[in-house]
Amino acid sequence: MKSLNPQHQVKQLLRALQKMNCQVTKTAQTEKTLVIHVDAPVPELQHHSVLITETVNGLTRRIRAARHSGCCVVWED
Repeated sequence: MKSLNPQHQVKQLLRALQKMNCQVTKTAQTEKTLVIHVDAPVPELQHHSVLITETVNGLTRRIRAARHSGCCVVWED
């Protein structure tokens, strides 16, 4: 039977990202989900990602985000 424990799912996701040679740079817990920042795009998630463009104080940056195992995986585009 598949585990429904959120902490177990997060650990599985972190292990899967490491196996894909993806370096986790930061994690942050929001009210509803865990946000995982990675250094490079994950090919398996890249096709399911959304592009987010934000402008703060005249500086524009583009990031991509995708959901996996109840978490939000984010990287700079």
